[in-house]
Amino acid sequence: MRVDRRTAERGVALLACAELLTVAGTFDALGLAVCSAALLALPMRHRFPLSTLAVALPATVTEYLWLPAVLAMFVVACRASPRVLWGCGVLLFVAALVPWPPGALLDHSRPEVLTMVEGAGLLTLGPIVLGLLVRTRDELRHRLADLAATQHREQWLESQRAVTRERARLARDMHDTVSHHVGIIAVQSGALSATERDNERRADIDLVREHSVRALEELRNMVGVLRGSDAAAAAAVSRTRLTDLHGLTAESLLDVGVHIAVAPGASWDPALEAAAFRIVQEALNNVRKHAPGAPVQVSVLAPEGQDVLVVEINNGPPATDLPAPALPAGGHGLAGLRERAALVGGRVAAHPTADGGFTVRAELPL
Repeated sequence: MRVDRRTAERGVALLACAELLTVAGTFDALGLAVCSAALLALPMRHRFPLSTLAVALPATVTEYLWLPAVLAMFVVACRASPRVLWGCGVLLFVAALVPWPPGALLDHSRPEVLTMVEGAGLLTLGPIVLGLLVRTRDELRHRLADLAATQHREQWLESQRAVTRERARLARDMHDTVSHHVGIIAVQSGALSATERDNERRADIDLVREHSVRALEELRNMVGVLRGSDAAAAAAVSRTRLTDLHGLTAESLLDVGVHIAVAPGASWDPALEAAAFRIVQEALNNVRKHAPGAPVQVSVLAPEGQDVLVVEINNGPPATDLPAPALPAGGHGLAGLRERAALVGGRVAAHPTADGGFTVRAELPL
């Protein structure tokens, strides 16, 4: 639509130049001055519409050219305020009505004067009405665009509210189901610890109770994050730094060797450290499920000359005398690791080794 309008305006501008042919035989110094000024100012009508109209009016007063003033009036009608618009309209009407020289108006009869008034009115109202129509159409188009943008934003907000409601529902379900079973484990292990007399068995029971209580705490923190209402819980969940890996491996009940060849500082991205921590945590969990008794080696390093943090977990084949525990396996562990690494711009590769073990290697950009 904008291209069509510009094409039409260029066509009318060419007609304004062609209007010179109608006064070719009566050209004098005055005509040359006013016509040259009007035509030279015409290309500037979009940037300086009022100035263009002022320069084009003398050509209209002297009756040499009419179209330059009409084109300038059209642009003024598209942009100017109502007060400026009608003021310019009056000037154009007077310029089109009064003959040159002005004293010649007294020589015209009454019907001729009325005809001149009618012509001047049409010459003035035509570009004004057309300009106001174009302005109204443009305003309507902008308002429709704003309305569409507002509707799009409302749809986005509604989708966000739906996500929030779904997260709250998942948080309630998680809290009600998982906390019920883990709470029973914590209570029962506490009762067993109080009645058990064997110190070694009591230590094992206390370990079960400690992990169940810790699981309840992490569950509460995760529920707070899902509900989006507990900032302290969100901060607690994010306390998964590389310095916590030694504690994680010590409590894993596995034969784990840890080698951390980096020194995280305050400038490290917490999301990066959390991703590395969770990758190690899930890899150790998979070892407990699928390779009980297997030796595990965890290494965290940053190769020289590469802006990546490499996290690698290698485990050997499972011990033949230990059966695999009957733990649920949802099949989402490795997929979850890849998704977690992708969130920080990294990648994860996992594959079995020749000796019957398994390797998980993550490369996370620093």
